[in-house]
Amino acid sequence: MKSLRFWLLTLGFDAWWTLAVWGRERFVVLLVISSFLILAFTPSRRWLWVAVACSLGIILDSLWCILGLFEFTDSPGVPPWIMALWLGFSAWWLWLLGRLRLTWYWLIPLGAVSGPLAYYIGMRLGAMTLLASPSYVWPLMAAGWAIFLPLISLPVLLNRRT
Repeated sequence: MKSLRFWLLTLGFDAWWTLAVWGRERFVVLLVISSFLILAFTPSRRWLWVAVACSLGIILDSLWCILGLFEFTDSPGVPPWIMALWLGFSAWWLWLLGRLRLTWYWLIPLGAVSGPLAYYIGMRLGAMTLLASPSYVWPLMAAGWAIFLPLISLPVLLNRRT
């Protein structure tokens, strides 16, 4: 049953992510409400860490925009649907990491590949446009996510040692 729950939550998150990126402003109210529902089902002991991871994610996207790497479609900065997506991702990721039992050194290549891949898919779905050369954007994002994913995972990783 735990395996079924794992796959339902993981595939459910993937479907929710796709809806967020594809629907963007059309579904922003649904995305904001559902992201807070995801948070409501998160154990309260993780709320602070979810908030920290969400905030760092929004800061990271803001940094990418300020550096002129890309811009979100129809938005000069980080739009509300992305903020909702960060809240949902942060809650889901901290839950998932507790189940996968990955160690920090696996998170570096995982972040370096999965982070830019998510943005690439988002770009293909029309959620963002590159402003800089792809040969500049993707390596920078890979480096950023190679640091970011282990960083937001620290609360779960450190809790395993105690």
